[in-house]
Amino acid sequence: MLTSGMGLNVFLDSEELELGDHFPTEIEAAIKSASLHIAIFSENYSQSRWCLEELSFMCRTGTKIVPIFYHVKPEDVRYAKGVYAAAFERHKKKGRYTLEKLQEWKDALFTVSNNIGHIVNDKKDEEMLLKNITYCALRELKKLPLVVAEYPVGLDEIVKYFELTTLQSDESHYGVQMVGIWGMGGSGKTTLAKKLYNNIYPFMEKASLILDVRDAANKNLLGKKQEKLLKDLGFKGVSVENIEEGKAILTSYLRSFRALIVLDDVDHVDQLNALLPAKNSLGSESLVGSGSLIIITTRELQVLKKWGISSHYKMKPLSAVHAKKLFCWHAFIQPSPMNGFEELVEKFLQACNGLPLSLKVLGGQLYKKQSKDYWNSQLQKISRIVPEDIKERLKISYDVLDNEEKEVFLDLACFFIGEESNLVIELWNGSGWSGSCMLEILRNKCLVEVDEENFIRMHDHLRDLGREIANEQSPYRLWSPQQNIKIYDKQNGIGIRGIKATSAEEFGDCASQAELNVNTTRGIWSLAPSRLGLKFIVAHGCNLNQVISEVSGDLVWLRWSDSGQTNLQSLLPLKKMRVLELYERGSQTSIQLRELWVSESEVSIFWLF
Repeated sequence: MLTSGMGLNVFLDSEELELGDHFPTEIEAAIKSASLHIAIFSENYSQSRWCLEELSFMCRTGTKIVPIFYHVKPEDVRYAKGVYAAAFERHKKKGRYTLEKLQEWKDALFTVSNNIGHIVNDKKDEEMLLKNITYCALRELKKLPLVVAEYPVGLDEIVKYFELTTLQSDESHYGVQMVGIWGMGGSGKTTLAKKLYNNIYPFMEKASLILDVRDAANKNLLGKKQEKLLKDLGFKGVSVENIEEGKAILTSYLRSFRALIVLDDVDHVDQLNALLPAKNSLGSESLVGSGSLIIITTRELQVLKKWGISSHYKMKPLSAVHAKKLFCWHAFIQPSPMNGFEELVEKFLQACNGLPLSLKVLGGQLYKKQSKDYWNSQLQKISRIVPEDIKERLKISYDVLDNEEKEVFLDLACFFIGEESNLVIELWNGSGWSGSCMLEILRNKCLVEVDEENFIRMHDHLRDLGREIANEQSPYRLWSPQQNIKIYDKQNGIGIRGIKATSAEEFGDCASQAELNVNTTRGIWSLAPSRLGLKFIVAHGCNLNQVISEVSGDLVWLRWSDSGQTNLQSLLPLKKMRVLELYERGSQTSIQLRELWVSESEVSIFWLF
């Protein structure tokens, strides 16, 4: 079936369900777990109690519903006219349903038929119709191919070689195949993994790509990666409180189906144990079913060996031809050097030694720089760095940024990888910078990427470089709990640009009831928040009342979950606020605020609930 071949798992109910008197639990479970609903409105649709009841239940889940109007007019569905009006009149005469229930069904029809859908008026071939619906579903679910690289030079050849030497096609349908991709940072492991994901996922029932596993583990966020894996494999709305609970849920929830799972940037077997808890080297008790493929990327070959993965591929430098093309695409937006720059390009290629990340970043640094003196000055800096010291080589690209560009780069590295780019732009605008311009500059220099879903991405070498720089200079960016301790020893009068934490304990010295005390004798809050210059706070379940009051003149972004607040009128800073996120963790709805501010004219705010 086409939908199965494209990686979609489809649930259809049965006409036999009309005979039951109760809403079947199996249908309820299927509707709750579905990532997308498709409602096919036919002439007889409104005659079925179950169709109307299922539609109403779909609306309550909050999941997107795509309507298909099969030989009916959208307005007849929307306003219960024509055959739909006649069907409702029959339901009313039977007297089996209350007026409230009938109105609930009409409201569901109105809501769903207002969505953009498909209108079918003639007898199209069913296979063609199914194909259109399938590609619509793929588009809505964002299961279209990932953006792999701006200039995928030589990638097809690498994929072909990988498939020939590492993937075992004769074993892919028997048991679970696990393969590793390893090599130094910046060698193209993630790019190869994403390309393989694009090639393989249409032929699997389920697929999941988990990026930045190592970084998540360092920030105690592996539970979030477990939640994403569950969601990708069809288990929506599952909340994971801790890693051990996540292991138990993964083990018990996942059934046998052919799945593609890609775990990117793993550096310890504990991370694999957290995300693949039921792994068995023989595949007989594997987390996923026969025919599945698990791909793991890492810098450490020992991680693969300890996990029992014998099939692995080592990344190699790009060939001289491909290295030149990649560098020139980023430096000149063409596959070959500009006239007069041939010799300089060759010297840069020798310094990069075929490493894709270096080729991209250094090429991006030289973009629109047509002064040979500038090229020679940068080449002299690079020549003093040993080839293995990638981070120092990348720091050259950081050093040439102006002050605002550096601040934006540090914000990205510390706080905003994985955040939606439009929200981050609002933060920078609120800081007095041109957010969209700053982001575009860093993108052109290959220091940051924006993926196909508009989320911020950054290579881990660049991320680590940015965090090391931010750890040593004011204004500080407190992106991890460990920095809280380091800040305590600093002199008063320092600046703190932002604080990101996922629990009250991560804020340092909190009272027994998870209350942040501005006057505490330890921790960052002893440094007088009114003088810190805070622009960004993430908090969960903390009492931030005093803190927010003291920073009200500067705060641009506040993300506050489980705050327990119902009235922020006298508390919420308004002067520079651009982004406000208030929600109950694990809830799909915002908290119930009775009052927020006196007058809406007092602020210009970007809302996200």
